[in-house]
Amino acid sequence: MIERLFWESRGISIQEVVYLEMVYALIIVLFEVPTGVWADRTTRRRLIQVGVALEGLSFWILLYSFTFTGFFVAISCSAVGSVIRSGAENALLYESLQESHEASSFERVLGKLNAIGIVAAVTAALSGSMLAQYLPLEWNYKLSIVSLLIATTCSLSLIEPTQREIEERLTWWHLLKGFQFIWSNKQLWHVTISFLAAVSAFNFIDEFWQLYARDVSIPIYWFGAISSILLLIQLPGQLFAGTLIRFASSEHWLNGFGWLMGGGFLVIGLFPNPIGIGLMGLLALIYGAMEPLYYGLLHHQVPSSIRATTESSVSMLWHLGILVLGFVFIVGTTVSLFLAFILIGLVVWFVHATAR
Repeated sequence: MIERLFWESRGISIQEVVYLEMVYALIIVLFEVPTGVWADRTTRRRLIQVGVALEGLSFWILLYSFTFTGFFVAISCSAVGSVIRSGAENALLYESLQESHEASSFERVLGKLNAIGIVAAVTAALSGSMLAQYLPLEWNYKLSIVSLLIATTCSLSLIEPTQREIEERLTWWHLLKGFQFIWSNKQLWHVTISFLAAVSAFNFIDEFWQLYARDVSIPIYWFGAISSILLLIQLPGQLFAGTLIRFASSEHWLNGFGWLMGGGFLVIGLFPNPIGIGLMGLLALIYGAMEPLYYGLLHHQVPSSIRATTESSVSMLWHLGILVLGFVFIVGTTVSLFLAFILIGLVVWFVHATAR
């Protein structure tokens, strides 16, 4: 909650913030797949440990930075740490469950882990804003460093599964193997494209709900509560994703949720009023269920030798999806924020209608 205030206090302008966000996104896109290949070729728990350590290093650098260069180095460390962990974490989780003959519970376990992350994010946001009232902003970063040191220490206890498929010879072709696997399975390809359209769209609710709330005359003192609710309402979706597949397949749920996501954007844009914030809450609930459902579907099919590579490939496509929808959103905002939401909804519906 206080991140931008801290950056401003260190002399970082809004324009420089945008530049740093672009640097972060560029590193993610460029290194997502190579680090996924790396995770499939080496010990995944080591990459997780390095990734968490780099996140901690980024906070330490921020704490002592007063220039754009310092923030650039910190953001670069954070981005590299993120891409190193991204493919390795779920791959290690799935294969650990597989070794214990519990791979069928992957969606449920992943949902629980994501739920813990959401609760931690809400707790950090609320406690951070409270601490900022009584202590210097730097204290939040010091506590974050302590937290990441604890996380790094805990990661040392991770155990690598003993049964893994590793291809001995590494070539440039490995960078494309994740994409090739998804493309070769037409049903998985269609589900992936539809999933990415829906979850990429939700990013624009996450980023711009404040402007929507302002434009429909919701008092600003409600913003803190709305922010927490939009996070916490994802918990049921995360926690019960494993239960949903008992009643219908993941493909069925993801297809239905995708149509609801697009329809929600259309209603929010066509009928702007405070009820739209409530509808955003419903979309957040759906979003919470979609991630564990999709990654469960993916990991149940992908070979161990390219597990992290394939998930990293999906992550890269996810970021590219946000970029493409960002251009659509910009076009819409030249008229109004509401038109931007309408256009996003139409794109999501179009993708779902054609990816079948």
